[in-house]
Amino acid sequence: MKRLHLFEFEDQPWLPGTLRNLQTDFLRRMGAVLHLYEPVVPLIDKVLEQISSRRIVDLCSGAAGPWEQLLEKGWDVTVTLTDRYPNLTAFALAQARHAPRLDYCPDPVDARRLPAHLDGMRILFNGFHHFRPVDARALLQATVDRNAAIGIFEIAERTPRTFLSVLFGVPLLVFALTPGIRPLTWSRLFWTYCVPLAPLFIVWDGLVSMLRAYAQDDLRAMATATGGDYHWQCGRIARPFPAAPITYLLGHPRSQQSPLPDGRLPGTKQQ
Repeated sequence: MKRLHLFEFEDQPWLPGTLRNLQTDFLRRMGAVLHLYEPVVPLIDKVLEQISSRRIVDLCSGAAGPWEQLLEKGWDVTVTLTDRYPNLTAFALAQARHAPRLDYCPDPVDARRLPAHLDGMRILFNGFHHFRPVDARALLQATVDRNAAIGIFEIAERTPRTFLSVLFGVPLLVFALTPGIRPLTWSRLFWTYCVPLAPLFIVWDGLVSMLRAYAQDDLRAMATATGGDYHWQCGRIARPFPAAPITYLLGHPRSQQSPLPDGRLPGTKQQ
């Protein structure tokens, strides 16, 4: 299935923040209930070990994504949340529960051009498909130019399974999970159950996300085009239904690989 970069409500600057936040709050809740991203922790840890850092800058954070759930399990990292349209209510609540291991940038952040003070491994949970190919390549190039590490993780796929899951499963999840989302406001209930714009927008954006998703070959090609002495790893974590598979791309500078006990770098032979 050919990639199509169609219209997503969440990307539009004119969308009221209230409606955008309803979407990102739901995605956070769905990720927590379905434990979507727990399998990627070992992959990220391996990269952090290679670059000798525990700092993460999360891009396209939405409503804090899976970070609260992952930190509650005792993961030893510090995280800064960022987004072009930051959900400040969700960010503040997450920071209040997990400071000092989690903080956030209150200003809009363009993932293609990070401010100099935001340093650490760059992570995108289900956010890379929002970028057109030229912008996706620019994001990867900016990472390489800054000699930074990156991890991209996508549950969106251009497959019949994903299409059916979004079309029939997501509406049920919206109605079932909304009462457990905090803060539970009258606005959230109204736009979900009385005038169901939230479920409509979420399902539409989910279907478009599927059509926008990059395949592994796309990711490999964009990574290779950045140049530089980088180690790239691309793959897919397959899980039985209803768990979602995860396509991932990991990259870090080879020069930042941690030495072995005898001083060698991984992948080199002792003379």
